[in-house]
Amino acid sequence: MSSLLLPKSRSLLVALAAGALLVGGCAGPRKANPVLTDVPFQTEAWQYAGQAGRRITSEHYEIYTTLTDRMLLEALPQVLESAYRFYRELVPAARQPERPMPVYLFARRGEWAHFTRQFGPHRARTLLKVRRGGYMERGITVAEYVSHAVTFPLLTHEGFHQFLFHCAHPRVPAWLNEGLAVLCEGQRWGSTGLAEFDPWYNPQRRNTLAEVLLRDELFSLDELLRINAGHVVGGSSYKISAYYGQVWALMLFLREGEEGKYAEGFARLLAALGSSDLENYARAYHVQSPRRSYNFGRDLFCNFISDDLETVEREYQTFMRQRILGER
Repeated sequence: MSSLLLPKSRSLLVALAAGALLVGGCAGPRKANPVLTDVPFQTEAWQYAGQAGRRITSEHYEIYTTLTDRMLLEALPQVLESAYRFYRELVPAARQPERPMPVYLFARRGEWAHFTRQFGPHRARTLLKVRRGGYMERGITVAEYVSHAVTFPLLTHEGFHQFLFHCAHPRVPAWLNEGLAVLCEGQRWGSTGLAEFDPWYNPQRRNTLAEVLLRDELFSLDELLRINAGHVVGGSSYKISAYYGQVWALMLFLREGEEGKYAEGFARLLAALGSSDLENYARAYHVQSPRRSYNFGRDLFCNFISDDLETVEREYQTFMRQRILGER
């Protein structure tokens, strides 16, 4: 990643340009992913630390929440079950969960923080640093309610990690795991609730990525494939957002870029994700091409997508500049 520093005036221009993209947008090709309607669920009283709440059970989820708003309570099973169907479209070979997957959604940060300290005392110090709290730990999704626009994309992002934990092989490289999770954030809502999942519709990721492109501060493709979110979590919020924006764009590129040049290999990778130990594919590539030290994420990419990273990176950057910045 470039260490280019911008003068304040240029930084302002970058921010304004990125903001303009939110308004004007650079629409990419869209595949509608309609959501489920009339999702059956059951609800009963539940409480946490003396705070009244609800336990909502649907086919694949067991939701515990201290929210009281009726519309939000009814939206939760619809959104999560629709997300589950979307996850299975992404990873078709995934198995069914053995039991409904637990989700905790707290109305107040204090409740979320208290639960986190009790649930994971050895990890609490790290987890409590999460802004707009949300995480998946040991197959359980835990979140605090911030706002509609923040919380539902967060739930479906962490829900994808939860889905992989319960329904696929648990060891997945970060670029793929986080990239697919960010794809699941894109949601379009209508007057009656969630209308569809649209991976291209993600203003937060789009705007951050636009700023990164304008500043010329991209992670190199080789670095993006090798690192994980933990490598950037200790850095600035900008660097963290840049990482997530890039893996989001990488997923879109592999699905649609270069007129589908990499789509078949990407589809084979997603099929393997649901049924195989991906480490075997990465090591198989490394044994055949031991030109550098082994890296799970990079070698898996080379096996399924391409080992000509220089060409892929050039095409990937062109794709981002055309689809995010509108360059020709």
